[in-house]
Amino acid sequence: MEDKFVSTRKHFILAISFSIVVIALTEVATFAYVQSPAGVKWEDFRLGKFFIPLGVNITTLIALLIILHRPNVRDIVKNYACVISLVIVCTVVVTSHHDYPVLLAVFVVPVIWSIVFEDKFLCSVTHLLCQVGVLQLTVSSSILTKNNLINMDADNLADRITDFLKSSPKGVITGEDILRISVETRTNTLWVNIILGIILVATARLFGYLMLLQLQKKDSILQTHEKDNMALEKQLLRDQMTGLYNHTAFYEFLDRCVKMKGDEPLTLAVVDIDDFKKVNDTYGHDNGDEVILTLSKIMQAHCGADNYVCRYGGEEFAVIFPNSREKEARQIMQNILDEFRNTHYDWHSGSISFSCGVFQCSAYRMNAEEFFQITDKLLYKAKHNGKNQVCGGQ
Repeated sequence: MEDKFVSTRKHFILAISFSIVVIALTEVATFAYVQSPAGVKWEDFRLGKFFIPLGVNITTLIALLIILHRPNVRDIVKNYACVISLVIVCTVVVTSHHDYPVLLAVFVVPVIWSIVFEDKFLCSVTHLLCQVGVLQLTVSSSILTKNNLINMDADNLADRITDFLKSSPKGVITGEDILRISVETRTNTLWVNIILGIILVATARLFGYLMLLQLQKKDSILQTHEKDNMALEKQLLRDQMTGLYNHTAFYEFLDRCVKMKGDEPLTLAVVDIDDFKKVNDTYGHDNGDEVILTLSKIMQAHCGADNYVCRYGGEEFAVIFPNSREKEARQIMQNILDEFRNTHYDWHSGSISFSCGVFQCSAYRMNAEEFFQITDKLLYKAKHNGKNQVCGGQ
């Protein structure tokens, strides 16, 4: 079965590579911005904010590329690897910048990306991983900010201190009180953001699930239409007895091939079974049908899927050879004739043959009707010369 997500994964690689570069540049820009006013030193910034996150992201990207380029890895595993790698990158961003809970919104991106692969279980797995990523912020924030005075919004801190002064019987506040108030406020804010992050990712999962249902419904409708079209094509363009293209399809394909010919060669072969009326009259129509079916199967076997094999009349057949020269087409038709006339029938002691005309479309402008007429004349030439032969124009 053809993998329809090959192009999607290629685009994903470009997107995640670009994202890793942008994240690295943003870290440098962030350091340049906070360096002067906050007095942040590169020695304190580079390891936790730049080198470790960049190293993890690049390692993830390399591992993903290895998985995607292994021919023995299943396609569904490649899809999972893409989404999981994106979850890892998002987790790295959130962990390295635990001071900014707004970054929890990045976990929406993997959830949305998982929809592209049209896999319900993958969407559920991605949703679970993203929720775990949101929760891990609690652990990382607790570890990285333990026993430290956490930076917080000045207005928020001022309001909490004012409330404390109003409730304090002494009306005084110590440094320990400020530290405790700031930690409590930061903790409360952290939990609020975590809860909002969980709700945000869950909402993205809900909408993603609804989008996936719509995509699957659309695919189901398209598949139904495709089946209907194939059935209609078989009914309108296929000969019911042989399964070959019929009279209508032959002239339609021939006209289309002539108009789209360009510089490529185009060859037509026209076939008529020799003395077929005699076969029908002598041995009956059932045996005549057996001859037609036999020739149909031999022609299909020799001509392949790239050429158009048609039954445009009772015992009349044609083969359109796009991108084939007359010499090649004549050889194919000769091989078909050799096999056909050597076919043994229980009800017939001799051999049955056909006559064939083969002609390559000329370089000058020629329409489909002229093309067919010239080839048909070569067929009659083969008949006139004794039948049981392939006659070409060259």
